[in-house]
Amino acid sequence: MKIEIAEPGRMTQSGSSLLKLIQNNDMPILDLFVRESVQNSLDAKNDTDKYVTVKFRTGSFNKSRLNRELEGITEALNKRYNEEEYEYISIADTNTVGLTGKLHYDDVSDNNYGNLLKLIYEISKPQDAEGAGGSWGLGKTVYFRVGIGLVLYYSRIRKGNGEYESRMAACLVEDENNTDSLIPQYQGKSKRGIAWWGEKKGENKTRPVIDREYNNRMLNIFKIEPYKDDETGTTIIIPYINHDVLLANNQVVCATTDGKSIKQFWQHNIEEYLKISLQRWYSPRLNNINYPYGKFLRASINSNGITKDSMEPAYQVIQALYNRALSNGKAQYDDILNKADVKCEKIVLRNVLKYSEAGTLSFIKVDKRLLKMEHPDNKPSPYEYFNCINVLGEKNKPIVTFTRKPGMLVSYENIGTWVDGIQALVNDNYIIGVFVLNSGNELTDTSEKYSLEEYVRKGEMADHTSWNDFSFNNNSNPRIVSKIQRHVRNKISKEFTEYDESQIQKKISGFGKVFGDLLLPPENFGKKPGVSLKNKGPARHIEKHGDVMFAVDNNNIKYMKDGIEVTASVTAKNKIHNTTLSIGVDAEGGTITFQQWEEKMRMKFPFNIEYIKIKLITFNDETALDSRIILDQNNLMQSYDRLVINQLKHDNDCYGFRINSKELNRYSVEFTIKINMKRRDFKPAFIIEADRGN
Repeated sequence: MKIEIAEPGRMTQSGSSLLKLIQNNDMPILDLFVRESVQNSLDAKNDTDKYVTVKFRTGSFNKSRLNRELEGITEALNKRYNEEEYEYISIADTNTVGLTGKLHYDDVSDNNYGNLLKLIYEISKPQDAEGAGGSWGLGKTVYFRVGIGLVLYYSRIRKGNGEYESRMAACLVEDENNTDSLIPQYQGKSKRGIAWWGEKKGENKTRPVIDREYNNRMLNIFKIEPYKDDETGTTIIIPYINHDVLLANNQVVCATTDGKSIKQFWQHNIEEYLKISLQRWYSPRLNNINYPYGKFLRASINSNGITKDSMEPAYQVIQALYNRALSNGKAQYDDILNKADVKCEKIVLRNVLKYSEAGTLSFIKVDKRLLKMEHPDNKPSPYEYFNCINVLGEKNKPIVTFTRKPGMLVSYENIGTWVDGIQALVNDNYIIGVFVLNSGNELTDTSEKYSLEEYVRKGEMADHTSWNDFSFNNNSNPRIVSKIQRHVRNKISKEFTEYDESQIQKKISGFGKVFGDLLLPPENFGKKPGVSLKNKGPARHIEKHGDVMFAVDNNNIKYMKDGIEVTASVTAKNKIHNTTLSIGVDAEGGTITFQQWEEKMRMKFPFNIEYIKIKLITFNDETALDSRIILDQNNLMQSYDRLVINQLKHDNDCYGFRINSKELNRYSVEFTIKINMKRRDFKPAFIIEADRGN
């Protein structure tokens, strides 16, 4: 195939910038690859079949046979890779329309680019159809991160005249600044790090090869069969992958009691990993004939199909919850939750939607037996299956996942705004919930028709791993996502939270009385912003409770027009898992926590935290460097080494923060916290809790 080298130009991407466009540093690359490639296949469905088939394949290829077909980089590839055989990964779909559209820009009119030009030659050209997976056009850049940046595209389409056409092209994206970059300079111009291969169309111009015999020979290098008969679809081949690097990337590894780490069975083998990843993100649509929005998904890896019975129990639970959310809690056929007590709740929002239902939450408390975690199966926990860190150790925070029309699960949340404030369970039980968006609903008070599906879709990040609210052109923000999250938390908390009032009062009343008085604003509160009063008593007030020591700097409490700023510190005397600091309301009978206030009082909580500035002083008895962290409206969660620090929020109001750690650690932190006081007739109090996992 002939080479076409991208030339430098105005407002054009370079290879190095493309590789950073969707630089998700949390999700494993193999998961990003599965999510993007499968969604592309589902978006390209045809109108005749009931399902879309995707086939993943791994194997080896002869480097010499491939390299000699790539004009301009043959010698560079041969020099870089010394062995004769290297590994590849591919995904092929059938029952899809394939890469349709024009073969070259010279043939395009009315900006009708088509699937082929969008996928191979364009960036930031998203899917237009409502209900499609992407709205950014950036997800496909993950293909260039799976291997060395080299991707081969093969497709077979049916043209308007009924004839079939085979198409093949290749693309390489690399960091043009690397000294060993593969793509040569073009006519002495600066490198962009991007090149394509196909058949020659003009000076430094190519288009996909449509010679069927040539394309079949290229496929034979990877022992991949071409499409035949009336089959249409697309195959993406990524050569020169590094098996070990892909399996190690961003994997949560569980630890045993002796501190040793254990890899799960899918973390040793790419074939097994792909099987898990497909279930992890597409269990609502995988082999699910009840999927309501079009075609369901069939998948195989190296010709081994994933059947409904072969799905892991944790993912069978997800699919069963999804189906019940769509059928008002009723099971349409026998499944893993057939005899279980599944809760199904409508999430109702007022004054923002044409119809009040924003979606349905289906959730359940399951035990180890149902998840087959006991002998003889000994399956991993849901945290391992969902690639989540169990921050509470022996206690289990609930896990909530959520999805819209395409049926891809966006994320699994056990920390943050979907689950904060929900009581953790002992380690024999797990709360798992699935929220399904009511995609067909419409927003009210918008200048143009706006479906709930499109609102949420546009608020997703480019890698589709979260939902976020955003403002319209008139600066109005309906805050639909944050309202959904609050309702989800409240529904689950109401069902499973167990209260022991005497224990709550006993645990927190000491802190409440002391710090309630200490933080009471003076008589001139609100008149002179930024006043710092010098206390005539000791410079620091210190209290020791259990594993932690809490100190407030009396001389550094600032009274502002709308609240107070307090500097304090927390020191762990023993190694602990987690520390939680929140504000409550000081009362005669003890401190009222935020959760107690929300449940029992018919008024808004009188305080909220505007920002938290945290400095880690020591970590495991060593001085912590470069550890300043700010939590505010734009930064809900930050991390330092093995610590994850996140806000405690409810209905967009912050009422504290939590320091999470999977392992036991000893640390000390200093923090400055700004408390806004909505009511001046209540006294704020600090509440601190520490957990050693026992």
